[in-house]
Amino acid sequence: MEVFVIVVLALVACSPSAEANHCPMCNKWTPFFNRDKPTNLGDFELLILHKTENPGQICAAPELVNCRRLTGPPRREIISIAADHGLSCYNFLQPDGQCEDYKCRYCCNYRYPSCPRGYRWTRYYNRDRPTGTGDYETLSLINQENPYARVCTDPIAIDVRVTRTGFDYSTAGEVVCLVPELGFSCVDAQQPDGQCQDYKIRFCCPNNY
Repeated sequence: MEVFVIVVLALVACSPSAEANHCPMCNKWTPFFNRDKPTNLGDFELLILHKTENPGQICAAPELVNCRRLTGPPRREIISIAADHGLSCYNFLQPDGQCEDYKCRYCCNYRYPSCPRGYRWTRYYNRDRPTGTGDYETLSLINQENPYARVCTDPIAIDVRVTRTGFDYSTAGEVVCLVPELGFSCVDAQQPDGQCQDYKIRFCCPNNY
């Protein structure tokens, strides 16, 4: 649902009636994106276009969006902003016929895998790059390449993230395979663009392994 508001300096879209200082805490903001300039019809910092132009950097369903003007003195403008929309500003709705130039970032409060009491996370491993046929962060290969720092053979959970952003693997929107006792793999040929992202992985192992 879109929310029409009048902005002065900065915006955070939470709900139709929420103010910025009443928004939920965010544990992971994306970088700011500025894909458009307020020429022609206006400035359109839309979520769907930000996702298309920045693959793997925005989660599937952001909880909040925070948009700010790039430069210029404070001014009031009529804009449309929502976490599932982004921001749109139409020049013809403004008193002077011109929108400001905006940038937006998104809040992705990920629910990362947990490692229960009696277990602990290993460090992150990133043994492969998607330059051959894909990215293969498998348990067997990691243990082969780290004989003096082997991972347990029976992990109960894995945590896989996009190396470039640190976000959960699911944000990349790629076809992947992940199983705690096997690890993670991504095959280039199975992706729409023919190329996997680069991933890193850690394992949840018993404390005494």
